[in-house]
Amino acid sequence: MKGPTFSPLTDKERQWIAQQLEAAPLFVAAMAPDDADKPVTLDALDRAFAAWLPQSSGDNTDVNSTINVVGIHFGQFLVDNAGFHWTIAADGHGTDLAVLALPGRGDVLVYPANFVAKRWERRESNFLATSFKAIQKQVQEVGEQWRDAKPRPWWRFWT
Repeated sequence: MKGPTFSPLTDKERQWIAQQLEAAPLFVAAMAPDDADKPVTLDALDRAFAAWLPQSSGDNTDVNSTINVVGIHFGQFLVDNAGFHWTIAADGHGTDLAVLALPGRGDVLVYPANFVAKRWERRESNFLATSFKAIQKQVQEVGEQWRDAKPRPWWRFWT
């Protein structure tokens, strides 16, 4: 099976990401008032998402908006602090916004909105900060494997 292909973001996609990032402090202030007027952290997003989860309605617009705000902010934390960059990933299932680390050397790929959506479906909370640390560790380990790999002669592919 062929792996995903990656494309740069369009200006419209970058603008949409910026809008989600601007909405995150509003979401945190509404759902976790103790964290209002402070920089948005993963712990604050965890608290806000946990407070929102039991009251999330069946309104798809509200749910999708919240998932996007939380997911995109999570993705931006990966970009800012774990060596990822935003990309459009395309595979046999379609295209979607993702963050990518170690391109061509491991292709660690996270679909941040889908990452949050799956937790919403399971009614899971308090996963952002711990997931960030686990993903950051995974990127480091994959990077080390690539760095430490010994080149093999082309004719000795089995070693």
